[in-house]
Amino acid sequence: MPTSEAEEEVVDAMYEKVEELLETETTGKDHTVIMGDWNAVAGEGKEDKCIDHYGLEWRNDRGEKLVEFCKRRKLYVANT
Repeated sequence: MPTSEAEEEVVDAMYEKVEELLETETTGKDHTVIMGDWNAVAGEGKEDKCIDHYGLEWRNDRGEKLVEFCKRRKLYVANT
């Protein structure tokens, strides 16, 4: 994952690559686990099914990007 100092274009390219891999390498029957340090703070309370109500009570820009990614892919953030 790009570091917190990485340009936004690098972060966007990483998300695109992960989306591409999910499209081409998984089926609807797979259980997918994506692990890594996303340099995102995704707290701020419960949001849909992707973020539970436990968290840091705030969210940074990368956290917002992660939440939107999870919503699109029907994933959830665990163990932040």
